[in-house]
Amino acid sequence: MTLEECRALQRLADVPRGIAKTLMLAHGFTDELIAGLVLSGLATVVPDIARIGKQTIEIELVMITDAGRKAIWNRMPVGGRFEIDRT
Repeated sequence: MTLEECRALQRLADVPRGIAKTLMLAHGFTDELIAGLVLSGLATVVPDIARIGKQTIEIELVMITDAGRKAIWNRMPVGGRFEIDRT
Protein backbone atom coordinates (compact mmCIF):
# COMPACT_ATOMS: atom_id res chain seq x y z
CA MET A 1 0.00 0.00 0.00
CA THR A 2 1.35 3.42 -0.95
CA LEU A 3 1.50 6.45 1.30
CA GLU A 4 -1.20 8.16 -0.82
CA GLU A 5 -3.48 5.13 -0.43
CA CYS A 6 -2.91 5.23 3.32
CA ARG A 7 -3.70 8.96 3.41
CA ALA A 8 -6.90 8.44 1.42
CA LEU A 9 -8.02 5.62 3.70
CA GLN A 10 -7.23 7.71 6.78
CA ARG A 11 -9.35 10.56 5.44
CA LEU A 12 -12.20 8.12 4.72
CA ALA A 13 -11.89 6.56 8.18
CA ASP A 14 -12.46 9.99 9.73
CA VAL A 15 -15.89 10.31 8.03
CA PRO A 16 -18.08 7.25 8.74
CA ARG A 17 -20.82 8.17 6.23
CA GLY A 18 -18.34 8.62 3.39
CA ILE A 19 -16.92 11.52 1.39
CA ALA A 20 -18.22 12.77 -1.94
CA LYS A 21 -15.95 11.49 -4.70
CA THR A 22 -15.69 15.03 -6.11
CA LEU A 23 -14.35 16.21 -2.75
CA MET A 24 -11.77 13.40 -2.70
CA LEU A 25 -10.67 14.52 -6.17
CA ALA A 26 -10.51 18.14 -4.97
CA HIS A 27 -8.19 17.00 -2.16
CA GLY A 28 -5.81 15.65 -4.79
CA PHE A 29 -6.73 11.97 -4.79
CA THR A 30 -7.02 10.62 -8.34
CA ASP A 31 -9.73 8.54 -9.97
CA GLU A 32 -7.10 5.82 -10.42
CA LEU A 33 -6.25 5.78 -6.72
CA ILE A 34 -9.92 5.60 -5.70
CA ALA A 35 -10.58 2.84 -8.26
CA GLY A 36 -7.57 0.91 -6.94
CA LEU A 37 -8.89 1.10 -3.38
CA VAL A 38 -12.29 -0.13 -4.56
CA LEU A 39 -10.81 -2.99 -6.62
CA SER A 40 -8.68 -3.99 -3.63
CA GLY A 41 -11.77 -4.10 -1.39
CA LEU A 42 -10.45 -1.30 0.83
CA ALA A 43 -13.15 1.21 -0.13
CA THR A 44 -16.50 1.26 -1.86
CA VAL A 45 -18.37 3.85 -3.91
CA VAL A 46 -22.12 4.18 -3.38
CA PRO A 47 -24.65 6.48 -5.03
CA ASP A 48 -26.39 9.06 -2.86
CA ILE A 49 -28.64 12.08 -3.19
CA ALA A 50 -27.61 15.54 -1.98
CA ARG A 51 -29.94 18.47 -1.59
CA ILE A 52 -28.72 22.02 -2.07
CA GLY A 53 -31.60 24.32 -1.35
CA LYS A 54 -34.45 23.02 -3.49
CA GLN A 55 -32.14 21.32 -5.97
CA THR A 56 -31.44 17.59 -5.72
CA ILE A 57 -28.31 16.11 -7.27
CA GLU A 58 -26.88 12.62 -7.50
CA ILE A 59 -23.42 12.13 -6.00
CA GLU A 60 -21.06 9.25 -5.34
CA LEU A 61 -19.84 8.66 -1.79
CA VAL A 62 -16.50 6.95 -1.21
CA MET A 63 -16.57 4.88 1.98
CA ILE A 64 -13.91 2.86 3.75
CA THR A 65 -14.60 -0.86 4.22
CA ASP A 66 -13.72 -3.00 7.23
CA ALA A 67 -10.79 -4.34 5.21
CA GLY A 68 -9.64 -0.75 4.63
CA ARG A 69 -9.80 -0.01 8.36
CA LYS A 70 -7.77 -3.12 9.12
CA ALA A 71 -5.23 -2.18 6.46
CA ILE A 72 -4.56 1.26 7.93
CA TRP A 73 -4.62 -0.10 11.47
CA ASN A 74 -1.87 -2.57 10.56
CA ARG A 75 0.23 0.18 8.92
CA MET A 76 -0.41 3.00 11.39
CA PRO A 77 2.78 4.85 12.35
CA VAL A 78 3.52 5.74 15.96
CA GLY A 79 2.00 9.24 15.63
CA GLY A 80 -1.33 7.84 14.43
CA ARG A 81 -1.45 9.69 11.08
CA PHE A 82 0.18 9.38 7.68
CA GLU A 83 1.88 12.63 6.79
CA ILE A 84 3.75 13.71 3.70
CA ASP A 85 6.83 15.90 3.98
CA ARG A 86 5.98 18.73 1.57
CA THR A 87 9.36 20.48 1.81
